Order: sequence, then C-alpha cells, then structure tokens
Amino acid sequence: MIAREHVGARIIFRKGAAIPAPPVPVPAGWLAARYSLVSSGTELRRLVGTANGDDHPAGYMTVVGPPGGEQRLVPVPHGAAAKPDDQRSLPIPAATRPEHVAVARFQVMAALGLERWASYCLAHEAVVVVGGGPVAVGCVLELKRLGVAHVLVVTRHPQPAVADLPDVAVVTQSPPGDPTHSVVIDCTGRSAQALEMVAPGGLLGLLGTAADEADLSSAAVHRRGVAVVGMHELAGHSNESRQAMFQTVLQLVTIAIDIDARRGWFTTVPGEQAGRFYAALVSAQRPTPPFAILEWS
Repeated sequence: MIAREHVGARIIFRKGAAIPAPPVPVPAGWLAARYSLVSSGTELRRLVGTANGDDHPAGYMTVVGPPGGEQRLVPVPHGAAAKPDDQRSLPIPAATRPEHVAVARFQVMAALGLERWASYCLAHEAVVVVGGGPVAVGCVLELKRLGVAHVLVVTRHPQPAVADLPDVAVVTQSPPGDPTHSVVIDCTGRSAQALEMVAPGGLLGLLGTAADEADLSSAAVHRRGVAVVGMHELAGHSNESRQAMFQTVLQLVTIAIDIDARRGWFTTVPGEQAGRFYAALVSAQRPTPPFAILEWS
C-alpha cells in the first residue's frame, strides 16, 4: 500500500474550472490546513490543462498546524491535511503572519536557485529580472539580500509590487538593440523572451517554471555562448538545507517587510470562494496583487 501524504484537497480543477470540495475529517494525529499559498502561473497552466484532460487537485503549498502554535508549510494541495512528520515541510514559528510566510516562500525559491550563482550576480553591477509576479518579487528581494546594487525588472504587470523596493528600476520592455545584460533571470516560464535580453557570453537563469520544453532554442544558446542555468528549488538541495534557508529568509522578511504598508501586495480569499477567485484569474479581471492566500476555517 502507498502511504498517503495528504488527505482532503479542498479545490479540484475539473474541465477548466475550480470546483470546491467538501471538507473531510482530519485523520487522528494529522495536522489540519490553516491557509494555502497560490502559485498563479503554475496553477493556471494546470487549470487550463484539465479542459480536455483529467481532474487535478489545485495547489501544492498549504500551511498546517494548530492555531496559535508552530505550523508547517507542506507541499500538499490547497486545504489538505498533512502528516506532522512530513520531511518535506518547512517549520513556521508561532504567531508568524501568513503574509510574511507567503513572501518568504517565494523568496526561498530564489535563494536556493541563486545560491550557486551568488558570486556571479555580485560580480555585475546590475541584474535583470523578467516578470512581475510572486516569483519575480521573491527574486528581487533575494538579489537585494545578496547585495546586488541595482536590479532592472522587465514586466508588463500593471501594478508591479517590485516598484516599491529601493534601487529597483521597472520597465515594460528591454531597450531595443544589441543585448547588454550579463545576467538575466526569467521568472515567467517564457524563457525565449528572456534569452533575447542576454548579452553574448552572459547567463540566463530559469527560475520560473517553463511552460513549453521547446521554447528555448538550443541553436540560439550555442551561437551566443550563453550559459543557461536551471534554478528549480528542489534540484540538488536536501530537506535540511531547504529548511535552514527558509528560516533565514523568513526571519529577514518578518523584519524587513511591513505588511500593513504593503497591503497592495496581498489578496486574501476564503477557501470556499476559491471558484470565483480562479475564474477571475483566467479573465480580464485578474487580481493584481502578487501574493494570494486562501484561508481555511
């Protein structure tokens, strides 16, 4: 028998729509869901994929644990209960605000992905980040933590959260002409557009999950001598190293990010209303805050 790692997913992607699922009893000794963090890019691709495919439980980042006590961020579907001894989980100190957890969760992706390339990024005066969503915000925060002097963000997001950060310039497109950026980090999953911004001999970091494996031309990479670096947070990192990095990032985020002054960064939705939230995501009424939190009563 295969041991279950979660039970009671509360949202099912079915035929291109998000369908709420009723709660189920939490098994004895397991931890109930408190809230979930939305990764809109990856989840929208999964949602669209169910239009002509199989059902899929929504999400993969849920915070579980007792109210007021230490909780854990576990890679299980939205609203699911999890085992307390899940080795993949990231510990969260008691009384930590969900908004801080949301920011830290995306910054730790960048922290792990950039860890081997920190010295390379610091060797250049500026680093380009492509994207305006939560992955991009986390990437910018991590670059500033590392000490990168200037960050240029390329995004068409109407209200990019990164515009609030110091020493960060935001443009809607890279200036035309020969690319001059030695370090470009793609946070959108559309790596072809990012490759066009990298100078010959430069580095392209893939932090966002690519939607199409054929999107990046190996011939273009070869001709321009660009180094392409995969920056998936699970690649080459132990559970212990991920937990340690998350603690480091969460402590800094808790101190540095004033949640009340950054209300435009966040949207919080009761989990029972997730159907309307996902419908808005795929429509022209898509919410603009990068960090979305689904609450479970």
